[in-house]
Amino acid sequence: MIQNDLQRLRWMILDEALRDPEMEYFMGERTKTNETGNTRSLIHYVNQRLKAVNRDFKCSKRMLQNDVAYFVQKGAKLEPRFRRGHKRILRYINLDWKNPLLKAASFLRYDSAPAVVPVLPDGPATPVTIRITAGEEAVRNKLGNPEVLQRSTDSKTNSVTVQVELPLSKELENLLLSMGTDVEVLAPENLRDDIRQTITALQKLYKKDTASTRKNVQGDLFEGMF
Repeated sequence: MIQNDLQRLRWMILDEALRDPEMEYFMGERTKTNETGNTRSLIHYVNQRLKAVNRDFKCSKRMLQNDVAYFVQKGAKLEPRFRRGHKRILRYINLDWKNPLLKAASFLRYDSAPAVVPVLPDGPATPVTIRITAGEEAVRNKLGNPEVLQRSTDSKTNSVTVQVELPLSKELENLLLSMGTDVEVLAPENLRDDIRQTITALQKLYKKDTASTRKNVQGDLFEGMF
């Protein structure tokens, strides 16, 4: 992807953030530790979305400031507000405003329907450590692209271990189980135990079904040999 296309992708993400009718964004720190209520760091959000496309993509605070200034130059009217003193909140005044810069973003194709990402229920976030053996980017997308708190690689097993914050729930357990052997939960221990118990119950269930549905075929040439 050339630099111009990366810039247009950044514009699209920024445009989406400024159209959010509920979430408000401030030009602040790179992490999400300052999130309170319905406010979110703009630099963190844009970088998170960029890394979901390519882990090497990133932008600086200066880039976003220039993008916002360029949007205003092209006619975008923003609603500046101040919360907690120096935190500047930005949003389009007219959420239906057509941004002319996005006409140049035709490098993105929408021929196929976007993948439906399961939505995890809201709740207190808990650090979850998982080992990923295949498709790290796809796994993180399925989990809703949470911020990676820690990340390490193991060249011997060709795996990646990441720690992310997720709300513990039955939906999360089912989502992790659906990824099969590509994901192993290392922590917290209670989530690992819940998944282990579910796998054990499934083994008993399918073992019982297999035994009950098996019938001897009359005249089977191999009967009694096994």
